[in-house]
Amino acid sequence: ALGLAVCAVGAQAEDASGPVSDVLRHLNAEIGPMEQQVDAGHIVPKFGQRAAAAIRQAGPELERAADGMLRVLFLRQLALLRQQLAAQFEKAGTPVEAVTQADELFVEQAADLVRPSVEGLADWDVGKGYDQERDALRAALQGAFGRDAALARGRAQAAATQQSTTEVISKLQSQMETLQTKVANLRAGSPWFLSSSYRIPGTPVQLIGRWQQNRGSLEFSLSPDKDPANSEAGFVSGVGPANLGLTVNVGV
Repeated sequence: ALGLAVCAVGAQAEDASGPVSDVLRHLNAEIGPMEQQVDAGHIVPKFGQRAAAAIRQAGPELERAADGMLRVLFLRQLALLRQQLAAQFEKAGTPVEAVTQADELFVEQAADLVRPSVEGLADWDVGKGYDQERDALRAALQGAFGRDAALARGRAQAAATQQSTTEVISKLQSQMETLQTKVANLRAGSPWFLSSSYRIPGTPVQLIGRWQQNRGSLEFSLSPDKDPANSEAGFVSGVGPANLGLTVNVGV
C-alpha cells in the first residue's frame, strides 16, 4: 500500500530532522484516505489539485517520492474511469457517436485527475499510462459494438432460417393432407354406376339395368317407333304398342 511506501521513505530518512518527519506524517495523512477511496472503486474529486498540493508540501527532498505514489493512484483512477465509461456507452444505439462521446468524456473527466505541472516533474497527461487507458476505452467499445453487430446478424439469419423452415413444413403438411384426401377417396370410392340396356328385336320393349353404390334398378319401357314413316302411320292407324311409350321401374 502507498501508506507503507510513505513509511519506508520515512525509514530511509530516519536521520532527517523533525520537519521532514512532520512532512511524512502529513503526506501519509493526505494519501491514505485517497488510496482508500480508490480501493473502494471510487474516483477522488479534484484529485489532480490535491496531488499537486501534497507534492508542494513534501518539499524538494520528498516531492519525487510523493509524485510517484500519487501517480500510481492517478493511473488506477484512469482505469476506473475507463471501466465506468465503457459500461455507460457499450449499449448505445449509435456506435460511432458513442465511441466519440466516450473519448471526449474520458479526456474531460481525466483532466480533473491530472496533476498540474510541477517544475522538475513529468506531466501526468502524457506517456504510456494515459494513452493506453484512452486507447483501451475506444478498443473496448468498438469490440462490444462489433460483437453486438455480429449477434444481430446471427439473430437475423436464424429468423430467416426459421421462416424458411416454417414455410417448407407448411408446404409439406399441405401436400400430405392432399395425399391423404386422395387416398381416402380411393378407399371410400368416388360416386360411380353401371348401366346397360337391351331392346327386344321386333318389339317396342326395352330393358335398362343400372347398378350404383350397392343399389340396383331394372327399367322396362315401351318406346315409340323412331321410324318417322311408321310414327306418322301410327296416327292414321291408331295407337298401338309401336307408338305408345311406357316405363316401369323395379328397384333391387
